[in-house]
Amino acid sequence: MRRPKSPMMLLYLPFIAVSCLMLAACDDGTNPSGPVCKDGTCAPQESPATCPEDCPAVCGDGLCTAPGETAESCADDCVVDCALTADLSPNLATGTLFYGYPALGRDAGGPSCGGFPGGREVYLSFTPDFAGELVVSTLHPSTNTATVLEVRQDTCDGNPIGCAVPAAGGTELVVTVQALSAYVVVVETAGGEDDVFALQLRRRGACDGLGTASELTGRLLSGDRFPVDTTGGTGTLAGTCGGAAAPEARMTFVAPVTGEWIATTAHPTTAFDTLLHLREGDPDGASFCASTEAEIGCDDGPAPLAPASWLRFEAVEGLWYDLFVDGATDGAAGTATLTLGLAADSPAGAALGGCSHTGYLDRFAFFAPAGAEVTASADTVSAQTAADLRLRLRDPDGVELHEADDDFDCTYPPPQWSCPTHSFTASRAGLYSVEIYVGTSEACADHTRVDYRLSVTVGGAPAEMILFGDQ
Repeated sequence: MRRPKSPMMLLYLPFIAVSCLMLAACDDGTNPSGPVCKDGTCAPQESPATCPEDCPAVCGDGLCTAPGETAESCADDCVVDCALTADLSPNLATGTLFYGYPALGRDAGGPSCGGFPGGREVYLSFTPDFAGELVVSTLHPSTNTATVLEVRQDTCDGNPIGCAVPAAGGTELVVTVQALSAYVVVVETAGGEDDVFALQLRRRGACDGLGTASELTGRLLSGDRFPVDTTGGTGTLAGTCGGAAAPEARMTFVAPVTGEWIATTAHPTTAFDTLLHLREGDPDGASFCASTEAEIGCDDGPAPLAPASWLRFEAVEGLWYDLFVDGATDGAAGTATLTLGLAADSPAGAALGGCSHTGYLDRFAFFAPAGAEVTASADTVSAQTAADLRLRLRDPDGVELHEADDDFDCTYPPPQWSCPTHSFTASRAGLYSVEIYVGTSEACADHTRVDYRLSVTVGGAPAEMILFGDQ
């Protein structure tokens, strides 16, 4: 006779039944730990991300599987957010550079004109306040990696409106933009984590072939002075001491001599409040005309020179320089005359290249305020290179004030030679000049070289002179 089941036994029956089902499932030949990676079967629980050996990546499967898939090779699967790094609208207004690093970027889709395998892009937005041509440039001294530039409309994945192919040491791109429209500039680099690029956005202007420009190299130290008219300038450049709200004229030159140089607009024809700023080029001969970081000097003409400017700077032989005559105040523009030459602090040692009365002439300039007492003297410095020297003084208009000849005994023989000196009171503030040459007798100890020393005092103090004609 079968005994009836107890209530407790009835409670255990479901648990036993479930256990038996689980055991049966475990005993039916399947793997108790689930799918096995690398068994050659892409099971439902496996994916290209968890087991690429069994489940190779397929473009269009919705999964971005690195390294086989990238934004460039499979945009359908690898849609990466091209986050904006910065808004460069304020930089566009001031010309300030943005310094970027490959580490800031991400591989989110290369520029349309080509890029670097695995290269990272940095995305930067800007909204111009003008309509016209915009220059996007990484041609700056700090850029030490190859770059590709592209400008896109509206967003970082918008339509390209311009692209510049890769170039080592930076590149440049010109695009046409509309005022108050949004744009994104894409910078892709080939550099490593420690590389850097300097990016500038600017209106197309003086450094891009527009406005007033003059090349001075062949006329330096010739005794020439350079007329300037800034009214045709673009007003796109400024120095660190001002000039942003005024048109400018660009003067370019390659320094023929290493040393201290002086540039000044002190002259009767200078008709507006001027400002001078200067940028230095690359040793390889490149100009960094538009780069604010290449500036090596800026002067807005403090008293007593104002409204003229007086800029003293170091130049290196063979380097390219961009000198800008700019306006110191809003809209200041007009005509000016630039004097540019070597600094020659009094007393200055110099030489003539020969003994001809008419063929060799050195020209110096110095500033004197109205009413200042001025004295100029020239003397010999060696018996081997002595000569019968002469000196001529001119006022700021170039009118001759005095020609001096035999006023005191030269320091070096022969004794029959005398040296010139002259003193006068400056009738007005301005840039006076003095010329040194050999007398009509053409008496020289050495007819191939004449060494001398020029001393000029203004108000009893040594003058800061400019040797702008060196023969």
